[in-house]
Amino acid sequence: MQNDAPMPANTLLNTPSPAAHKLEALRQLFPQAVEVDADGRVRVNAALLQLALDPANPAGIRVEEDGYELRWVGKREAYHSAFVPAQKIVKPLAGDSVHWADTGNLLLKGDNLDALRLLRQSYFGQVKLIYIDPPYNTQSDAFIYRDDFSARQGEVLAQLGYGADSVDYIKNIYGARTHSGWLSFMYPRLLLAKDLLRDDGVIFISIDDNEQAPLKLLCDEVFGEENFVANVVWQRSKKGDTKLISTVHEYILCYVNDKAAALDNGQWRRPKEGADAVLAQYETLKAAHANDHDAIRAAMMAWFRSLPATDPRKAHKHYTWSDDRGLYFADNFAGPDDGRASRPRHDIPHPVTGLPCKKPSTGWRWDEEKTRWALSQQPPRIHFGADETTIPTRKSYLAEIDSEPYSSVFYRDGRSATLALEALIGKGCFPFPKNADVLSELIQLTTGRADLVLDFFAGSGTTAEAVMRLNAEDGGNRQFILVQIPQAIDPKKQKEAHAFVTETLGKPEATIFEITAERIRRAGAKLQAERAAQVQAQGELLATEIPALDTGFRVFELVDDPDALILQKPLHEATQDDLLAYQTRIATPQPAQLDRVLHNLLLAEGLPLTTRLQTIVDEALYLAADVAILVRSMPLTELTDLLRGLRAAVQPVQHLTVYAPWISDDNFLLGLKTLAESLGLADNALHLRG
Repeated sequence: MQNDAPMPANTLLNTPSPAAHKLEALRQLFPQAVEVDADGRVRVNAALLQLALDPANPAGIRVEEDGYELRWVGKREAYHSAFVPAQKIVKPLAGDSVHWADTGNLLLKGDNLDALRLLRQSYFGQVKLIYIDPPYNTQSDAFIYRDDFSARQGEVLAQLGYGADSVDYIKNIYGARTHSGWLSFMYPRLLLAKDLLRDDGVIFISIDDNEQAPLKLLCDEVFGEENFVANVVWQRSKKGDTKLISTVHEYILCYVNDKAAALDNGQWRRPKEGADAVLAQYETLKAAHANDHDAIRAAMMAWFRSLPATDPRKAHKHYTWSDDRGLYFADNFAGPDDGRASRPRHDIPHPVTGLPCKKPSTGWRWDEEKTRWALSQQPPRIHFGADETTIPTRKSYLAEIDSEPYSSVFYRDGRSATLALEALIGKGCFPFPKNADVLSELIQLTTGRADLVLDFFAGSGTTAEAVMRLNAEDGGNRQFILVQIPQAIDPKKQKEAHAFVTETLGKPEATIFEITAERIRRAGAKLQAERAAQVQAQGELLATEIPALDTGFRVFELVDDPDALILQKPLHEATQDDLLAYQTRIATPQPAQLDRVLHNLLLAEGLPLTTRLQTIVDEALYLAADVAILVRSMPLTELTDLLRGLRAAVQPVQHLTVYAPWISDDNFLLGLKTLAESLGLADNALHLRG
């Protein structure tokens, strides 16, 4: 939709924010501690809150003057900026999208701070994994996100208690390459990101030494020091140029939203390289030798000897024994000294001779109770020699330990990611992209097959390709949300990228966003082509066995809402013409803006932007999940019949949302409450938006 006429009224005006829900919860629990001053500003009385929690403490709350914390000038303003109402709306760009009607993926065009504010409406607590690669605050990074300072923001700083000197300082750090400027840039985005994470959610943040230390402290504050998982070191090259120590690595900071929930509902292990191939070979030999374990062992040993020394399957060469449970390694049952002063010295009878087996000099690793348990299993989990003169060992089954924790240090050549991207979109279009293989590993490590992945510094779109590639490999249906600001491409400094966007793609404006979108299109098309070739090579039957691969994505642009801008104008500056124009604009139905209205209503109702909209009555009544959306008045009897029909369907209507500005009949609006009651809808199921 290319019509740029003013958007009707702000559809999110009467949608409570997550912060409002938190305030209401606090008000319900501690009404005495929540106060509202004469100007309508909320104040939490810390002393009354402390008294409610600990009435035996007459001193009330104690303020520590020298507490340990991360501080910088502008921190209060950065926190405040995270929770101001969203001042953008979404504009659907179906023409730039791929498989609009069928996809569950999103690509948002705009400032990620605005995007995160909007996403909170529909995706609060729903994201399993966030990966971001923010600006590293090097000399080559430019803060294109915040490089202006308005009078309105100056007023906000004054309200937050900043003095004139501090206001001037904060003005100067907008877009500056300083620690304070970078922290003020990251703080609100991380606060919003935390709200989007599930309880078992995880965030990975790429960074280098410029801001790694401040970022670690900032994340400790936002996510909690107790939820820190690891500071992963990624070695990207073998050597570098320096006069002192060559820096050939960067970091990936990892935090979870709640460590207990993450441990209860997460994989956190990756397959051991080559283990799946060894297990497959074992199954082949098992069938060939009719489950004769001696023959299988001999064949497995011969097979391992035939492998090249560098073959990853060779790492599992000890797994040559087998029983009815599977392939195993006769591990050291006695075990190394584990620090105990004494070890159990109980007897273990040999299953054939019945005599006590030879004991190791240091005693058994397992105590008698666990040993009895291991012997009681069928088959037993202890490996015996021919007679009692050998020391028994435990059975370590490859199928049970064919995965391992992710290492906090790994090597992956950064050049390979550049070559892979160049193969897709050409040379020089995007410097230093992330490695899709690494991101696929992180996604596989922490997500299930139907989880949601978010990247709000999309860059070249690597995260989207990693999600689609992993889905293609394991049959998953993970979905992604990417956000990328339309950063202008310099035609002199970035000639190849500029030519790619303007000449190859034919776009009038050369921005990084266009590279992001095209990379995802081409990566998706490549995966679909590979899948088609696989189907052709292995037979049409395969097509029905492999789940459909979602390589599409919906594109939305974040645009100004003219009505919200008018509403933000100070009253003493507004004219009568402003008010009349506003009233006329919001009260006049504009079919060209219908898509925009409907998709912003999805956010207002807390529905994903990928929710399918079903037309019931064109330009009047629509269905989104269990929400009926009404944008134009119609005979109440007709509307009642339609809603009754929808409620009788498999997924009945539970909510009725009305876009009030386009409905001029007051009697019709009054009749909707009676209609909702007649349909048995809940008291809060009728929503008037706008």
